[in-house]
Amino acid sequence: MKTEIETQHLTYFLSVAETGSFRKAASRLNVGQPAVSRRIQRLEDILGVSLFERRSTGARLTTAGTCFAARARVIVDDLRAATDTARGAGLGENGYLRIGVIASLSRGPLRQVLESFVDSHAYVDLCIAELDRGQLLTQLSHRRLDLVVAPGKPDHESGDGLILAHERVYLAVPSDHPLADRQGLRWSEVLKETFVVSTQEPGPEIHDYLVRNLSDLGRTVQVRRHSMGREGIMSLVGLGFGVSLVADHWLGVRYPNVTFVPIGNDDEIVPFSMIWRPENDNPALRRFISLARIEAKRSGALS
Repeated sequence: MKTEIETQHLTYFLSVAETGSFRKAASRLNVGQPAVSRRIQRLEDILGVSLFERRSTGARLTTAGTCFAARARVIVDDLRAATDTARGAGLGENGYLRIGVIASLSRGPLRQVLESFVDSHAYVDLCIAELDRGQLLTQLSHRRLDLVVAPGKPDHESGDGLILAHERVYLAVPSDHPLADRQGLRWSEVLKETFVVSTQEPGPEIHDYLVRNLSDLGRTVQVRRHSMGREGIMSLVGLGFGVSLVADHWLGVRYPNVTFVPIGNDDEIVPFSMIWRPENDNPALRRFISLARIEAKRSGALS
């Protein structure tokens, strides 16, 4: 004989407790009164106690029934919340999304996508991490991250991807530097400058970018590496330690005594890409990718 309490037992019991009547509970549940009576009787048999005092005027909770009602309500409410949470996670309305970045969130397409995602998915737990590229790709591979956003074209060996944006490159110079008033610069005009870059991401990529653009101009690139983050490097620029490079999306932050001047030809751009694992079925990730595609089309990075 079955002795387990079923959800329907609790639902019928609470309906009688709330309405104070077997007849009214049956009407609310859209079932016959005998069905309600049988369920309540079965529940009382399982528990071994009377839950209601049956009267001609209705049903009133016993002392045991009152204690049971308080706990039963919590169980039913928790079950309903768990059901809603699971369904919402399946639709990408809640759950979690873990993003690794080598980028500034101060402005640009990534910021736009994040703002749109947060506005429409307020109950998704969003976690963002800044690490070196190797660490980010390792965590992506092991599903500790859902998505990586970094400079460069998508590395399809690491997963699926799309180019989110193409951005101009700027030279960060002290505001009292002779180049600060220029509307644009050529690479040949910065051959004598000392560049300060971080040993952290995206410092190594900036170093490689400098070498590619200056090595053919007949002069060794003067680079000073510092174990500092982006804010620290910009502070060094402002203090006159040298100049550095940034992409357009870094321009949303202002630093003391630092001016940003476009460098290179007008068509000289740097791609920023998103990478994710194709087998990752996280609904929140799929919603984020959909918003990113919309933004990439708007910015012209995706046709």
